[in-house]
Amino acid sequence: MVSNTGGGYSFHKDPQNRRVTRYRYNNIPMDRPGRYIYIRNKDTGEYWNPGYQPVQKKLDNYSCRHGLGYTVLTGEYQGVIGEVTYFVPDDKNFELWLVKVSNTRSIKQNLQVFAYSEFCFWDAIMDQQNVDWVQQINQGRFNDGIITWHPHHISDNAAFFATGERVSSFDTNLETFIGKYRSESNPIAVEQGGCSNSISYRTNGVGAFCIDCDLGPNEERELVFVLGFAEERSEIKNDIKEYLLPENAKAAFGRLQSSWVNYISKLSVETPDEDMNLFVNIWNQYQCKTTFNWSRFVSMYQLGLGRGMGIRDSAQDTLGVMHTIPEEAKELIIKLLKCQYTDGRAYHLFFPLTGEGGQGDAPVKKFDWYSDDHLWLILAVNAYIKETGDFDFLNMEVPYNDKITSQTVMEHLDKALEFTNNNRGPHNIALAGRADWNDTLNLDTGKGVAESVFTSMLYCRALLEMIEILEFLKKTDMIEKYTNMYEDMKKAINDTCWDGEWYKRAFDDNSQPLGSKENKFGKIFINSQSWAVLSKVAENGREVQSLESVEKYLNSKYGIVTMYPAYTEHDTTKGGVTTYPPGAKENGGIFLHTNPWVMISEVMLGNGDKAYMYYNQILPGKRNDDAELYEVEPYVYCQNILGKEHPQFGIGRNSWLSGTAAWNMVASSQYILGIRANYDSLTVDPCIPSSWKGFKATRVFRGATYNIEVQNPNRVCTGVAKVIVDGVETEKIPVFETGTEHNVVVVMK
Repeated sequence: MVSNTGGGYSFHKDPQNRRVTRYRYNNIPMDRPGRYIYIRNKDTGEYWNPGYQPVQKKLDNYSCRHGLGYTVLTGEYQGVIGEVTYFVPDDKNFELWLVKVSNTRSIKQNLQVFAYSEFCFWDAIMDQQNVDWVQQINQGRFNDGIITWHPHHISDNAAFFATGERVSSFDTNLETFIGKYRSESNPIAVEQGGCSNSISYRTNGVGAFCIDCDLGPNEERELVFVLGFAEERSEIKNDIKEYLLPENAKAAFGRLQSSWVNYISKLSVETPDEDMNLFVNIWNQYQCKTTFNWSRFVSMYQLGLGRGMGIRDSAQDTLGVMHTIPEEAKELIIKLLKCQYTDGRAYHLFFPLTGEGGQGDAPVKKFDWYSDDHLWLILAVNAYIKETGDFDFLNMEVPYNDKITSQTVMEHLDKALEFTNNNRGPHNIALAGRADWNDTLNLDTGKGVAESVFTSMLYCRALLEMIEILEFLKKTDMIEKYTNMYEDMKKAINDTCWDGEWYKRAFDDNSQPLGSKENKFGKIFINSQSWAVLSKVAENGREVQSLESVEKYLNSKYGIVTMYPAYTEHDTTKGGVTTYPPGAKENGGIFLHTNPWVMISEVMLGNGDKAYMYYNQILPGKRNDDAELYEVEPYVYCQNILGKEHPQFGIGRNSWLSGTAAWNMVASSQYILGIRANYDSLTVDPCIPSSWKGFKATRVFRGATYNIEVQNPNRVCTGVAKVIVDGVETEKIPVFETGTEHNVVVVMK
């Protein structure tokens, strides 16, 4: 994790149990500590940071540039330019700091460079809860340019900070480097012009180096620092030796860039909307990979302390990377299947190192399961099969979380559907359990009859996807079973959940509705309207009316809110949703994860202009003009934006790790642009703005490259008149041999 001023923290594999550097959350001063380079003028005693923090010296110039897997901070002060590039090479368990110091003046400048990072005890929770133990047990050492920080006599692993430069002085003790009653903004070592060569036998550890860096007129110098983790301390020197040379560090940076270019090359688009191009081609794909890696486990908001990776979250995250890394997605799906109970339900959370599961934060009354977690597995598996054609995966044996019983993937999915089918409430729809996708709708007060309309609709969508697989495989007996299950739930929803203009959201433990005109608060919720269309439950005009109600009651200029009107007081029968102030998060906030579901629904009804409008409302690149209000990074989706009932309407929160990333990737590329994988073909069925003349795209599908041109001569939103592949008109776009390249022209009606 790295901020625009070098703040943030590092960890190896697990942010709770393998934390490398310390970070103080939600703290003043903000964003401390971090990875800091200090540049000191030996003649004047002045010192500053290229990244502004923590000294906060007013610089002549400053910039931060975040790229794919790297960050570059550049600062200039009195003729000296300091630049530091942070990145993790693609083949090592450490991060590189590539530092360049330039003298732009015609006179010599006598400088010192200090590099600094504060170590954490491995167990990040213990680091905050048992100061005596963590201070006593760790020790710092310095040898031949390498500072190590490790528990005394417990293991051979270590955190380390190293350089290949000639070290004039160093510190491994935090208190010695900083000094009494000081901070990172005015460390005594930097102020005095040298470290104390301290060895930390106790208290807190740092990696700190002082390097002499005198520069002649217009001279520049490159230095490398390495921060990392090693299983064996004795192997550190050989492991980092190559990377201590600037030319090798730069070569590693080049390889990293190439790996990201290869990752995003599986899909590229050229539409009339430059912001859309930027996100579909680069930033949305990048965020999808980050979210795939870490689910909701660890960010600058989620602290990586005990939460784990979400089952439903991770299953959905596979959808955003399926076109790029399907085999990695498959491995994650297998991990998720291993989190399933033999009755079909699943853990709510799991921990990636151990595979152990947890139940999350929702209060436990009668149930210890969430009603939707297990159903997302079906959507993930179907997406994988469509992308790869790997139907054999359905026959793969995967153990359940008891580690004893194993069944095929198909049987796992069947168990998931059966669990929902067997757990219904008074209205014959799915029981809500501890919660559904909306973790804050905690309707279980002990009676065990609360029901989720959303989960019932998700169940219907999952059934449709299973039926689709089975139809392709021609397994008619199972098709009949699932079709009957689908029609049964569809009838129950339509008989009991339609409220006149929209679908109700749920029934609480007293069988009272949420999302109904009967309610004072929460008259209408977003999810039951979009999923009524996604599940094809809504028909006979209800699908149109539901989406019209979304625009009428829920839409705003910054996106669609979760529900309206918001709750204004706590209600124990509704749970956590009522603990937020009106307009925040699930209580009437714009929970962005839900917005692409509406986009997809509009596409399914052929409303390209409406889908594109909703897409643009939440596209981060469109918020550059009001960045001071938006407050979060303009190149990634955040989890939520404060809604129209909140006094700070429009402020974004909780960026990066959000299901918004995967679902916007799906909504934009697969539905608006219409480029979707199928079992034996590639589908191109756009639903675009009527103002577009068309667009171009390149899609790699099962190893073949498809150069796609969509023509829209009559300015329609939807409808394909003809498909031409390599000059020949065809009904569908076939799967071609790996390594081949083909031209596809799609002419809209």
